[in-house]
This record gives sequence, C-alpha cells and structure tokens, in this order.
Amino acid sequence: MALSDSLTLDDASGADVAYVLLGRDETTSRRLNTASTASEPNVLAIKHSVAGKNSSTVDRHLVQFSWTKLDSAGNPKTAVVNFTMAIPRASVITTAMITSMVSNLVDLISDGGFTESGLAGTTVITAINRGET
Repeated sequence: MALSDSLTLDDASGADVAYVLLGRDETTSRRLNTASTASEPNVLAIKHSVAGKNSSTVDRHLVQFSWTKLDSAGNPKTAVVNFTMAIPRASVITTAMITSMVSNLVDLISDGGFTESGLAGTTVITAINRGET
C-alpha cells in the first residue's frame, strides 16, 4: 500500500503544509512542500530497505525532511531531520511496541504532544539542538 500522492501535514504552529508527490519507486518516495521554491526546496522523502538474512533480517524505514534556504550570500544551506525505524523480523517485536516507541518520541520532542495550535512546546527540541543529552 502506498501513502497518498499528496499529504497535508501540520507545521509547528498547527498550520497545514501540503506535500505533493515528485516521484516514487519500489523503495522510495519524494514529496515537495508546495509553498517552497526550486531554489529553496522543502522535501519529504520516505525510504525503505532490508538488511541481514534469515533470522537476522531487519526492515529499515526512514522518514526524512530536508529544507534548503539561501544564506545572505546566496549559498544554499540544508537542514535535515530524520526519523528512522529499524525493526527486526521477529515475532517478539510487535506493532504495539513500535507504536509505543513512536508515541514516546513524539511526546519527548513535542513537550507533550500536539494541540490545535501545533506543538505543545519546543523546549526539548531547543535543548537537543544545543547539544544537550
């Protein structure tokens, strides 16, 4: 099953951001924020891969947002945020476990989840960006 060609996601303020499909193959899709420009693209990529063999097989899933901006000299600078799941193909690892870990991550980085106006907070994101652990 593929995700919809167009995705509408909330930004930090709760505003809708539209991403349209640029291309898709068996393992990767790329979508562009419709409000971004060719010189300053905001891209969502979703990628899948498999590593290992037999009982050591691990499915890897990457969700990547990249946003390029031009600095005052016109040089492109790109920020990247990744979310990666590495899931062993083992019956002891359940979808409920993965869902719980994702929920924990969202709660951590959003200071308690989301509200109608966007992220509940950005304290943890700011702390991590400063190199705090």
